[in-house]
Amino acid sequence: MNIEIKDHFMAAWEKCFPGNELPIVCFYSNELGDVKFPDHPKPNKKGYTCIFSQIAPVKQGHSRAFNIENLGCFGSFLPFGFDINLSEDVKNYICNIERVKKSYDHVESIYKHRPPKEAPGKYLVFKRWDTLEEKDDPQVVIFFVTPDVIAGLHGLANFDTMTPYSVIAPFGTACDAIVGFPLSELESEDPKAVLGAFDPSARIYFKPNISTFAAPWPKFLSMLHNMDKSFLETEGWSKVKSRIQKG
Repeated sequence: MNIEIKDHFMAAWEKCFPGNELPIVCFYSNELGDVKFPDHPKPNKKGYTCIFSQIAPVKQGHSRAFNIENLGCFGSFLPFGFDINLSEDVKNYICNIERVKKSYDHVESIYKHRPPKEAPGKYLVFKRWDTLEEKDDPQVVIFFVTPDVIAGLHGLANFDTMTPYSVIAPFGTACDAIVGFPLSELESEDPKAVLGAFDPSARIYFKPNISTFAAPWPKFLSMLHNMDKSFLETEGWSKVKSRIQKG
């Protein structure tokens, strides 16, 4: 991790999106270092603990690492690459408990379009942006933001592209939106950012006006490069920025 990139983004973020919380990043690692590996959580009344509850401390600056041993929801195993088999339990939960897909065939077809990838490291690490160190290797930058901020990020992601499709909103779990899909975009010649947190079962873990915007590292770098060359420097955006500050 280039510390100059870290500092550059923090200054640009506060200038263009003042008062908004810093994003978090995720990456795989075989070493924990000083990152906490929390115990497996006690299940809630529904029998699981959502990853967005587990990473809540990360947004407060407390880094966390996970794998199959301490993830509180089996639905996150596949998006995170710790169990890439689409089990009967997962299909049953999606179709018969959550009822977000019509049939097992529909679920299986989704993962044929985006085959899950095995985790390339022992741990999936989450850190808030300002806690990144030179030894870290961020792969996805994850924003938890309001529609006004999403508008800015969406425009920035499309600023230097030759198509209007540099942000996608594919169907999937909320953890798919922050890890599974953006990580798969790292393999693309034209990596796209992913808009998410539309999973009905995960919405309870979000404030009503918050969604996720996850940028694979190459897309994030191009967005950062263009922040001071784009509409973010215009009078029009200054009016939106004023509203963001009041928000």
